[in-house]
Amino acid sequence: MTAVPSAVPVELRPVEEFCNSATLLHHTDALATAESGREWLVEHGWDGAITPERLAALRDAREVVRAFLTDRTDPAARSELNRLAHVCCGSPSIDDDGQLALTPPATHEHSPAAAAVGALLLHGLSGSGRRLRTCASDECRWVFYDSSRSQTRTWCDMNTCGARSKMRRYRDRLT
Repeated sequence: MTAVPSAVPVELRPVEEFCNSATLLHHTDALATAESGREWLVEHGWDGAITPERLAALRDAREVVRAFLTDRTDPAARSELNRLAHVCCGSPSIDDDGQLALTPPATHEHSPAAAAVGALLLHGLSGSGRRLRTCASDECRWVFYDSSRSQTRTWCDMNTCGARSKMRRYRDRLT
């Protein structure tokens, strides 16, 4: 969608890449078909083996993460993310360096869903991870990193989604 390099920190990039495998504004989804799903997986360094069940599970996981990023206070979104985290990441543990570690079950250890959920759990719930959010446009919902000083950015792109929203509000005032 955007030609501008991502501002997201490298540790949060799996979340952004996974969620943005669908560009809702342009009605494209890299995980829509087995062929496009295989291409996306390989392009992003994952095993390209794809089944209809794996494809559906990836799409579902992506939307769970996106829903959580849209509204972190929504109990249903948190519950679904917790369920997905348990399935994808297993139980947390402390590694040899004293850091929180996630050991995905064998069925999910090489999954973009596990990488995205793991990155969200390890880096995305506090600090700079709070800047990871979705565009406020219901038609877009692109995941972006808010690098603004005020940390109040609403739109993925002011020239597209922000301008459309402002025009809608302007037209509504005229009618």
